[in-house]
Amino acid sequence: MLPLSQLARPLVGPDFGTYGAALSNLQGNILKSHGRKAAVHVFLTFHKGAGAKAKSFLFGLAPKLTSAAEQRAQKRRHRQGSSELFTALYLSAKGYEYLGYPQGNFSKVFWKGMRAAKLGDPSPEQWEPPYQRVLHAMVLFAHDERTEIERHVQQLLAKLGDIADVALEPGQTINEPKVVEHFGYRDGISQPVFYKRDVKGTTQNWDPRAGPNLVLTQDPYGLSADDCGTYFVFRKLEQNVRGFRQHTLELAARLQANGAGLELAGAMVIGRFPNGTPVALHEQPQRKFGNDFRYSRSDPNGNRCPFSAHIRKINPRGGSGTPLSKERMHRIARRGITYGDPTPPHGDLNTLPATGVGLLFQCCQADLANQFEFLQRQWANNAKFPSPKSGKDSVIGQPANGAVRRLHFPDPWGKSSRAPFGFQSFISMKGGEYFFAPSIPFLRSLILPSSPRERN
Repeated sequence: MLPLSQLARPLVGPDFGTYGAALSNLQGNILKSHGRKAAVHVFLTFHKGAGAKAKSFLFGLAPKLTSAAEQRAQKRRHRQGSSELFTALYLSAKGYEYLGYPQGNFSKVFWKGMRAAKLGDPSPEQWEPPYQRVLHAMVLFAHDERTEIERHVQQLLAKLGDIADVALEPGQTINEPKVVEHFGYRDGISQPVFYKRDVKGTTQNWDPRAGPNLVLTQDPYGLSADDCGTYFVFRKLEQNVRGFRQHTLELAARLQANGAGLELAGAMVIGRFPNGTPVALHEQPQRKFGNDFRYSRSDPNGNRCPFSAHIRKINPRGGSGTPLSKERMHRIARRGITYGDPTPPHGDLNTLPATGVGLLFQCCQADLANQFEFLQRQWANNAKFPSPKSGKDSVIGQPANGAVRRLHFPDPWGKSSRAPFGFQSFISMKGGEYFFAPSIPFLRSLILPSSPRERN
């Protein structure tokens, strides 16, 4: 039997018995999103000399973590009306080092941490203060009721005492009625699916299914080959909603001679209309739409969906010039949540937020270099991908020195003629870190006699 971290197909019914122990030892929110409406991310920087207390704290947290197996059970109970707390724990490379664990078999990218220059981000000196210091761990609490999360956060802080500096980052979903982000576009539509029963619709052109090997890797400090975890990226991305909306209005005006409206202009930037309709398939939003399409078949020349559109850049669906099987291994499992007060979908331009709202971007992968970093560096930030005049990702592409990105939009939709337009970035990186979601057995072993001696 292959270890769960090497399985290259989605899980089916019999697998829940075969891999029962592995799923009980694996943290949740990896193979499937926790699905709660609210979350609080608790960042910990342990004090010097408190290594033994930190280990004891993490050991005590282990029984309270939500495993992948328990998450499935919670989902069943949720259908009957109950909402339960979800809890997860992530450690940074500095966190492992603090606890006395050397690099081992962790990837070099993880061990070096999130390097701003490599990703085109602002320098860490410009990040928000909590992210400028070393982060050792992150505890995630999620629940449908924020008051319930706050109760558990207070209990956690009481147990921490004086062994760590703490920073809190709350998040809250925006439902309109589906989950959207602050720019007003439906979120989480196209994700890798790790459970076969979760596949919806047809898969003739685009198959969302993936094996756990896309996001799982063996835990270097697990107690058996079946103990696995995931590399976890956290990035706080602030959204200038007012600037984005204003610029989209200007783009619509630029294309107006050919009848392009605001919704179509925005869809050319994002790749989808606000309700999720792919602009590669439709000129107007549809009440019912599918996800079963490939750009290489439906829009190979970018006459409908520009090559710079956000969802096309990070998921080219067979249009990257590399074999589809290889391209699919660059996918990530997104697990983010919005932060800040919800933005009204049709609010007055002058009242829309320019700061203070955004996305707490989070994702899981088995290989940081080949997945998140590849997507950001080789695709989103690459103005020549997938063609020489594509331009950088219109949403998350990092412009050099804040320069305005020169992009080319179909004018009109469906035709080969192009309208050049300068579309600047309205996303600001405020801080983040790379973490690893360790196996639950590892955390249960932290204070055993064979546990490494802390270096603090």
